[in-house]
Amino acid sequence: MTTPRPSETSGADFTHHAKCPPIAPLAEVVARLERAGFALALGGSGLLAALGLSDTVRDWDLTTDAAQDETRAVVADLEPTLAGPSGVHADHKVMLPSREIELICRFAFHVKGGVVRIPTVVTRHWRGIPVGSAEAWAVAYALMDRGEKSERLFTWLAAHGADSGVVARLLAEPLSPALAARLGALSTSRTA
Repeated sequence: MTTPRPSETSGADFTHHAKCPPIAPLAEVVARLERAGFALALGGSGLLAALGLSDTVRDWDLTTDAAQDETRAVVADLEPTLAGPSGVHADHKVMLPSREIELICRFAFHVKGGVVRIPTVVTRHWRGIPVGSAEAWAVAYALMDRGEKSERLFTWLAAHGADSGVVARLLAEPLSPALAARLGALSTSRTA
């Protein structure tokens, strides 16, 4: 049995301390997608806030390993806008501007030597919302050149331990030697 991370069991409600969009539309979209059989997880600034690493959530980022057209079909009545790969992003997005939600479909990045796929991994639930992986987002932020956010997550992981399964999945991707070394150096004292 592994020791859960503090935020897995604390039940802390970061919305009392963080500036964030309304929760009700997020819960509605999550419930709808879960009823349709989609696995999804909160990431981005919502993940940072859930871990106590940020006090501002601009919008809700949800990742899913489902395709964009499948995801869009479930939320078609919510007037989604679509975005395809651009810049370093190799993924697709279904955006719900009126609800301040971005669904990232098949989260991935173009890198030298290929595409890095970031898996959707649920690590806990907060107010019924599945929360994503600090390991996955530490790597994602590094690939987006958002070093400060990546550093916050790597520091948090160094203090709380990393999930060995998630680390192994990410190390199988074409990461740069420096990023792979940083990820591989984490203590993998916990498992999912």
